[in-house]
Amino acid sequence: MNRTSTNSAGIPNGRPFPPHDEQAAKRERILAAALRLFAHEPYQAVTMDRVAEAAGVAKGTLYLYFPSKDALYLGVLSDGLDTAYRTYQSSADPGLPVAERLRRSIEVMVEFYDQRRDFLQFFATVEPRLAEARNRIIEASRERGFNFCASLIEEGIRTGAFTRIDPRLATFTIQGAIRSLLLYYGASRPVSELSRELGNLMLRSLGADPSQHFKPEHPQ
Repeated sequence: MNRTSTNSAGIPNGRPFPPHDEQAAKRERILAAALRLFAHEPYQAVTMDRVAEAAGVAKGTLYLYFPSKDALYLGVLSDGLDTAYRTYQSSADPGLPVAERLRRSIEVMVEFYDQRRDFLQFFATVEPRLAEARNRIIEASRERGFNFCASLIEEGIRTGAFTRIDPRLATFTIQGAIRSLLLYYGASRPVSELSRELGNLMLRSLGADPSQHFKPEHPQ
């Protein structure tokens, strides 16, 4: 019997599959096609027919994965945020000093979203009818990301790597800096350079000397 998973909004995401299953790859194509459409067109203009065509699947197949356009829209949001969390969480090698783990997580977050501008555009748009469900998914994801970053800062304070500071304040500051960098800085400098510099800036604000924890991966 087929089972469906649900996102944090309680709306079915569609059928879950093993990561390397052919059907999982098909689901990824559907999500990618839907993201491209939702990111650049109003919600009302995107149809399941168009998503199926862009993904190269039959419309009936699309409905096997996502039972409605609402579920597809929220599935795109949930999948993107879940992927972001897994990506920067995996950057935190427990064998590295805590300052280096925090720096890397900042770099990874900046570069992840820079490489997914369609998702940033999609994230900035709101379909009013789905606002409540959308907000529940975002809040759940934001809490995970907040707790991950705050836990690194708390560890740094306990071990003496960082100065004593309000971890919540520091976490909000880091998250706000990343958002502002992506939205407003522009393309005058390489993102890899900017993400590294932002990470170093945040470490210094926490009382850490970045040069004591890592060697630049891209020497000038």
